[in-house]
Amino acid sequence: MHLDSAQIQQSSIVWVLVANGEHTQIYRYHKNRDVTPMRESEKYSYDDKNHHELTPVPGMALTAESPDNYHVGHDQRGSFIGGNNSAHNTCEPHLDIRDEIKQNLVTKLVAKLKQACSDKAFDHLVIAASPKILGILRQHLDAGILSRVIAEIPKDFTHDNNHALLAHLQSTLTEARVA
Repeated sequence: MHLDSAQIQQSSIVWVLVANGEHTQIYRYHKNRDVTPMRESEKYSYDDKNHHELTPVPGMALTAESPDNYHVGHDQRGSFIGGNNSAHNTCEPHLDIRDEIKQNLVTKLVAKLKQACSDKAFDHLVIAASPKILGILRQHLDAGILSRVIAEIPKDFTHDNNHALLAHLQSTLTEARVA
């Protein structure tokens, strides 16, 4: 987990990116402070509660294409000449469709993040992704987006609901001075 020690203001917009090789979703993190008067209390007795919530950012959910619909363009075997003798060998071209699908998903996600960054739609970004996707993201993100990353969590949270995700992220957001 990478944490930046920069001070984060309450008015800043924090996005949380949750991704794996099949799905990505970006949430906006909100911290609402409710001050409610307590029952039968003195004039200035209040109950302070912090409510944290994640709301999905519209248009920021992506799903990878299905491997069943993916067409491979290689029909023939390639030939290979080499070695100690002059024999010709045939070999299958190596192509991992799953890796290519993940690369395509990350490319689409990075394009959306670049557009949102140039539109100043977010101030800070928390990335929670499976380790492989996190590594691919690091390679593709530019300096403008990387400068806004305040935390990286190498874990897949795509199947968790908002409350479970908030519970996992709470300590990270507190350390980053967001919560």
